[in-house]
Amino acid sequence: MTAKRDAPRVEPVIERLVKALVVTAKAVTLYPPASSIPRDTAQEAAAILGQALEERHEVRLVVTKQGIYHNDVLLFAGESAYGAFALELYSRKLAEVRFHSGTTAKDIMSFLSLLSHSPEDLEAAGGFEARLWDRGVGTITVREARITLVDAEAVVGGEEESGPDGLSRSGIDEILAGAYGGRSRDQLTIARLLGDRGTVSSYLTSTYTSSGVTSNLLGAGERFAEFAEIAYAAGEAERSPLMGSLGEAFGDLDPSLKRALLVEQILPEARTNGALAAFVQQMDVNELCEVIVADMDAGSVHRQGLARAIRNLSLISMSSRGDIVSAAGTAMRGVGFDEKTISEVTEMALPSRLTVREQAGGTPAAETPAAAIFRLIDLAPTDSGGASTVEQSDLTALRVEARRGITDGDVIMTSVSLVTMDPSDSHFSSAMAILEDSLDMLIERGDIDIAADAADALSAAADNEALSQEQRTRLRKAIGRFTRPEDIRTVAHSLRIYEPGTVEYRAAQRILGALGPLAIEPMLEQLADEPDMAVRKSLVDLLCSMAPAYVAELGVHVTDPRWYVARNVVKILGSTRSSSALPFLERTVRHPEPRVRREVVRALSVIPDRAAQELLVAALSDEDAQNVQLAARYLGAADVRGAIPALEQVARGEGMGSRATGPRVEAIEALGRLKATQSLHTLEYIVGKRSILGAGKARELRAAAEAAIARIGVANGGRS
Repeated sequence: MTAKRDAPRVEPVIERLVKALVVTAKAVTLYPPASSIPRDTAQEAAAILGQALEERHEVRLVVTKQGIYHNDVLLFAGESAYGAFALELYSRKLAEVRFHSGTTAKDIMSFLSLLSHSPEDLEAAGGFEARLWDRGVGTITVREARITLVDAEAVVGGEEESGPDGLSRSGIDEILAGAYGGRSRDQLTIARLLGDRGTVSSYLTSTYTSSGVTSNLLGAGERFAEFAEIAYAAGEAERSPLMGSLGEAFGDLDPSLKRALLVEQILPEARTNGALAAFVQQMDVNELCEVIVADMDAGSVHRQGLARAIRNLSLISMSSRGDIVSAAGTAMRGVGFDEKTISEVTEMALPSRLTVREQAGGTPAAETPAAAIFRLIDLAPTDSGGASTVEQSDLTALRVEARRGITDGDVIMTSVSLVTMDPSDSHFSSAMAILEDSLDMLIERGDIDIAADAADALSAAADNEALSQEQRTRLRKAIGRFTRPEDIRTVAHSLRIYEPGTVEYRAAQRILGALGPLAIEPMLEQLADEPDMAVRKSLVDLLCSMAPAYVAELGVHVTDPRWYVARNVVKILGSTRSSSALPFLERTVRHPEPRVRREVVRALSVIPDRAAQELLVAALSDEDAQNVQLAARYLGAADVRGAIPALEQVARGEGMGSRATGPRVEAIEALGRLKATQSLHTLEYIVGKRSILGAGKARELRAAAEAAIARIGVANGGRS
């Protein structure tokens, strides 16, 4: 009995708020938008929230699979309606929800209406937080989980046969969810589970066959990716054995499932998923090639599909291209492929010839072997007539190097060298014609290190004053061939999946450095079009790291007619924390889209410059209430005393964006933080004002004003 009395309790107002949220969620789901019932229930929830916010600056709810917590206390334990509501939030990767002052019924309805979207649709749209942003909801903020270990909704079926440790599929789901929630006992169990190859392979097989249709390959692929992410997220000491165990479990799968998973799920996704890439890299390339060609009929093989799988493997595996060609050839021979088919497939996957486009006389494009470079070398000037500008020994060395089993990369780098050997128009044009047509393949085929070498060499050549201006311009344009959207995406992916210090990571850095300002526009375009949230984040991080050196090049894009591009640019400029970004941010203070202006407010708040503070003060006259609220919050936190008169106007509700409760409360709190003694008259007026209409809002304003007066009084020797 004592333990029960001493158990922590949740305040009644928080319980009432969660009840109101659950009721509103059901109303939003069941009734059409035109119905008054969802609006009425949302109004009730907003009113209860207002009461809760009278005592605190925010209401914070933590989401787990077990339920919703407030101050580490589980609400309504064992009650199915609240558990189902928590699961709805949890399955959409929400770990925390915060309600701030000024939250309206419309904000609550917008927040809860997102639960009608499937987790997959939300993920494709950039996540829950991004969708809230798109709907203009700034008073409700969320924290999303980094990964969802297992989506409970995807677990179909009952208590199937238990694994070696007595764990059913649903039991495994529960353990994964517990580990995600941070329970130490489940952290130990999850490591034991991943170490049990039989349990993992049985779980994947059960997922594959559990959908009630022929197969559920996508579900099995998602589960495999989740296991890989769990192992990859472990510490350095645990990662290797967990990944090894996952590889053994993969090897235990049925051959048809194993091949389908590898070819259709793992290899394509590994190009943008670091955990899956790490899994592929630790596997033996010969074994992977055998899986790719397993059960294939040489007579009816789909050559392009097989070539694509081998090509994906070459882009991810740590093995050399030669090793992959050898392993793929051996695997194909093992299932009865003839040498002609093997040659065709490997040539499609990993071309051994350079494609050269004939330029003279409008001749149609034709493929010529890499030996074309030999002819180019032979065209180089000799000693005869004393006209040579190149030492004969240099050409001899080039011939020897080119003829000893060259690769495409060797050919390209030799072409780069030849470009600068003789500035005469005929030889320069011939070398550039070959080089320009061959550069496109480098990043596409994963040769980022060679692409970086080529970009560095071309950049140096473009600075060679011995070349004409036209030639130097052509060299710079050749560097620009590395700025195709697919190439930029590959470079960004390399920086995300490879460890700093590795050859691949340094090569990706070098190529961006060589591209310099040329990379800005294609990176912004890729960011605008990229559907994968992880890749978008990687691109933003890259642009932020480059931004201090290219503020002007970025700044010109704030006038892009696409509001989301302008918002991205503002965010990146803000990351510089530099006054040099202010002229461009000033152009967007009055942008027609409030979401862009909101990002401007955030950017200005981190720039330690008086001009930035003045622009923040100007933002207090914004017509959007959320923007005014943010500006007031930042001005109070930054101790900008020059903002006091404008904050008083907001506190009194004067202005288009200052009529809502949220910005007014924020302005009042800012006056308190600024110890604004000159504002006591305004604050006392708010305390004394009574209103029959909107009594709840009036109470919230009075509570904020009383707290601000007390804070000012303490700062002035106890005056109240």
